Amino acid sequence: MPMSERDTLTPALREERSTPGREWRAVALRILAAVLVLGGAYVAAALYFQDRPPAGMSVDGIEIGSMTRDQAHAHLERELADRLEEPVTVTVVPGGADGTAGEGEPSTIALVPAEAGLSFDLDATLDGATGRSFDPRVLWAHVSGREQHLELVGAVDEEALDAALASAAEDYDEEAVEGEVSLSEDGVTVTEPQAGRQLDVPATADAVASAWPATTEVEGTATLVPARLSTDDLETFRTEQVEPALAAPVEVTAVRGKGDDAERATAEIAPRELAQLLTVDRAQDDTLTLALDEEGLLARVRQDLGQLERGPRDATVRLEGSEVLVVPARAGTALVEDGLVEKVRAALAETGKGRTVRAELRSVEPAIPTSASEGWTFTTMASFSSQFPTGEANAERTANLHAGVRHLNGTVVMPGQQFSLGAALGDISEAGGYHEAPIIVDGRLVMGIGGGLSQISTVVFNTSWLAGVQLDAHTPHSYYISRYPAGREATLALPVIDNLWTNDTDNPIVVRAWISGDVIHMAFLGDRQYTVTTIDGERYNRTEGERVEDDSPDCVPQSASDGFSIVSTRILSRGGAEVKRDSFTTVYAPADEIVCTDPRAGY
Repeated sequence: MPMSERDTLTPALREERSTPGREWRAVALRILAAVLVLGGAYVAAALYFQDRPPAGMSVDGIEIGSMTRDQAHAHLERELADRLEEPVTVTVVPGGADGTAGEGEPSTIALVPAEAGLSFDLDATLDGATGRSFDPRVLWAHVSGREQHLELVGAVDEEALDAALASAAEDYDEEAVEGEVSLSEDGVTVTEPQAGRQLDVPATADAVASAWPATTEVEGTATLVPARLSTDDLETFRTEQVEPALAAPVEVTAVRGKGDDAERATAEIAPRELAQLLTVDRAQDDTLTLALDEEGLLARVRQDLGQLERGPRDATVRLEGSEVLVVPARAGTALVEDGLVEKVRAALAETGKGRTVRAELRSVEPAIPTSASEGWTFTTMASFSSQFPTGEANAERTANLHAGVRHLNGTVVMPGQQFSLGAALGDISEAGGYHEAPIIVDGRLVMGIGGGLSQISTVVFNTSWLAGVQLDAHTPHSYYISRYPAGREATLALPVIDNLWTNDTDNPIVVRAWISGDVIHMAFLGDRQYTVTTIDGERYNRTEGERVEDDSPDCVPQSASDGFSIVSTRILSRGGAEVKRDSFTTVYAPADEIVCTDPRAGY
């Protein structure tokens, strides 16, 4: 096999030729070793700085350089805590519902981040400042101390933010204020509507979330809520309906009778009066209409047309001396209300003669026609008399009896009507013709207006008892007075104690009352229905009063009277057969003898 040149060289020659290669390798090895040392140092530096932000780095002005990640996290959490209590100011300018630019007044809403779901994501914030990196620029930043600013990353709890804005919207939102057309005697007034506003919670939440935490000044979104009727709508209603209605007076005329006997009247309702009778009604669909006060209109019409109205008069009777005369019935006249309001309402839209309305009158028949009196008869049903004390000491009491009898005489009680002595006597006062005289209060005589009228009450009670009419209410005196029938007498103390009976016949009853000398007389004139039998029982449970001396200058002397109980019975019969029996038990307390020791006492 042929030999190469290398094979033909001697060992010495081969050694001489290979020396430069070994040197090169040595150099290469030294370079490699240096590279490995430097690379190791580089890697070691990268590993050292991987958990540390570069020197000179800050987040939102807060230095975190050369800290470990955990240290930086804790430091930022402490330093940023106050930021979560500083409000985010949301400025809202409501715009049109169609998305047009803000037209309303600006308002602000303050959101506290900690309460509105706004916070900081410190882990995400620090992710950009720490971590392993072999980029020489990063390592240079670590060792050079060059200033670096890291952006603070926010976190948003959308549900909490929506809830906070929804809560704020409760205060921010305003309903539209509807305008109105109002009328008064001064004219017509149009109150312009005011638009409301409504916060757009989703859009505002997006704006806050996008701005957080870079800025705490945010523009929110809201819309204007227009009123359902515009100013133009209201003005149109005023010019087309209200102003024509008030343009001129409305006349309402009526005629009673015919020919030469006709009576005419006119009610001219001026525009200022119409304005007070009219109101503006608004339907659910926001339609505006003029509403007319029906009761007010009729009252206004009657101010002038009322002279043509006349109530019906029932057939009745009157007492002339001792004779009862029939007073014939008379038909009345009344305004026909049905349709009148509609006529006036229609006239409001008219002009000229169209604003004159004719009101109708109708005849009103009496409830008791004259023909009903044909069956009436008037004979004495019952009578009763009572003697009263006279003399100077009883002058005022006697005057009260005369006044009361004048009021009672001629009183007519129609069938089914209840008689009230209090009503028949009128106003018991000095103006009513009554005077101060002794009355009984708590078992003692004292002075009072109308003293003595209880004697008239007793006369009324006994006459009604004997007439056989329905007895409704009476109250005996607290102690017995000897001039009255025991158990059949009645006091009077208005308005608490009255004397009531009802005419339960089919015939009017006329009360005839008069005084002759010292005696009160009374008779009921009508159609007697029953025979009356009276049973006065024996007195029982007797008690005695005491002697009492009174040194008061207001003392009124009184005589002693025994107390006792008694039962009085009334039997009503017809044709010999008993129809009804009424029994009344009266308990009288004893009356003390009052002796007045003061010379000024007495009456």
